[in-house]
Amino acid sequence: MKNLKNERGMTLVIVLLTITVFSVLGLAVMSASVTNVKQVKKAETDIQTVDAAEMGVQYYNTLLKDFFHEQIALKKGEIKTLIQNDYVNKIPLTDEKIEEYEKKLGDKLIEAFNSSILFPAFGTALSKDIDVPSKTYFQIKNLTASPLCPTCNTTSKEAVEKIEFSYESYGFTNQQPEKKLTGKFVFTFSIDKAEIKEKSIPAQNHDYTTLIPKPTSVSPCSSEAFGNGKNGRDVFDNVNCSYNQLIIVEKPSEVSDSQLVFDNGVQFIKQMNKGIEDSTLYITGAPGTTTIFNKQVNGIHNSKIFVKGNAQFETVNQGIHNSTIVVVGNAKFGDGNDKLKKLTHSSIYVIGNADMTDIDFSKFDSTAKICVKGTITGDLSLYDHPIYSESYNKVKFDEKCSLGVIQDGDKTIEITDQFMDWAEEIKPIVNYN
Repeated sequence: MKNLKNERGMTLVIVLLTITVFSVLGLAVMSASVTNVKQVKKAETDIQTVDAAEMGVQYYNTLLKDFFHEQIALKKGEIKTLIQNDYVNKIPLTDEKIEEYEKKLGDKLIEAFNSSILFPAFGTALSKDIDVPSKTYFQIKNLTASPLCPTCNTTSKEAVEKIEFSYESYGFTNQQPEKKLTGKFVFTFSIDKAEIKEKSIPAQNHDYTTLIPKPTSVSPCSSEAFGNGKNGRDVFDNVNCSYNQLIIVEKPSEVSDSQLVFDNGVQFIKQMNKGIEDSTLYITGAPGTTTIFNKQVNGIHNSKIFVKGNAQFETVNQGIHNSTIVVVGNAKFGDGNDKLKKLTHSSIYVIGNADMTDIDFSKFDSTAKICVKGTITGDLSLYDHPIYSESYNKVKFDEKCSLGVIQDGDKTIEITDQFMDWAEEIKPIVNYN
């Protein structure tokens, strides 16, 4: 019995020791777990803080890119005008002069940046929140005292000029110590001398009324000068005569091999299903009247049309080919879905204003041109087109639309839109601190 009691005492001791050991081990495991959680949380916070700083670099770099693109587009015109004025003053366009223009451009860009909100002075910062609950945000500060163009003051004829500066992006989160990244932004630009060319210009003559003389060898028209074609349509075929009253053609079919003078205007009301071919139409009307080619004209070929007064061509669905049209007044081309759809080996001259809203430029070729002395309705900047207007681009208008003869010594300078190139480093140089 004694031995049994002793053995029961030993069992109790073993149980108590076992409980103690497992308790100590459990506390150790819990302590390690808590420590690991803290370390993981600190690591996550550090990553979030670095991410915030990187977001600052990306954000600021995008602002810089947009700013310099916008500014160089604005300064491009100023430099272009400067080059043109120097040409007028007979200043030679040398390589040294190109360097001088590039330096002036660099100075203008730096001046614009220094006065912008993107250039915080030392002691101030650009700040932006990322996540308010966790107090995560970034700050941009400590820019170079002023952006520099280290190549602009050299005469080494660098391929490109460079504006560069550094800045710091600080990331913050959960009131932990900030993380700092240092970025370097580089903007390059250059002027291409090969895109600046001297060329001859014609003497200026825009008297388009001389292009289509009034037919003189025509007799007065009788009221039956045009006959009936198929389905009762009106046909002008080999008709050479002059009308002295307003003519309204209800069902036009075609005008072919004819010389027609309309001294008081004409209006073609319905579709002209065979178009106008090998003919001259000389149309004058009372002030304020409009010559209307209503509905569809199925092509104008090898013809001349002179309109004194306003004119509307609702649609020419087979296009205008080998023809000349002069409008001494305002002109409208198209009407909603109806469009002038093709122009080849042909010219249209408008001495007044022109509505180009409903023109389909897709089938105009390099042999075509439309010259407008007045203003143009319609956004021509959206298209590649052969339309020239004195109010839209006088230099091009004088070059393409003058009827004068080039004389020796008549020169101008042409500066293409590609005379200036620019770019930036998409990914700034970043040093992790």
